[in-house]
Amino acid sequence: MSKNTQDHHRNGAAEAAEAGAAYARAAGERLDEAQASIDRAIEEGRDKIERAARQSTQMVRDNPVLAVAGAVGVGLLLGLAMRKKG
Repeated sequence: MSKNTQDHHRNGAAEAAEAGAAYARAAGERLDEAQASIDRAIEEGRDKIERAARQSTQMVRDNPVLAVAGAVGVGLLLGLAMRKKG
């Protein structure tokens, strides 16, 4: 192989290595962005669930009779649905 051909192959290999490193950096950055987005979504979901739980607890405290009546109604519906299927 001639000197010129060897240099050409080395240059091509170096360029390919640089391109690979650039793609790896870009992929790493995108992965970091995706992880940050997932973390934000999880935190927002957790906040919404905690807020709903607090609201539910407060509703039951403010309206205990309504809460018990609702639970009895749901229990009756489930019981009737299970009886018909069984």
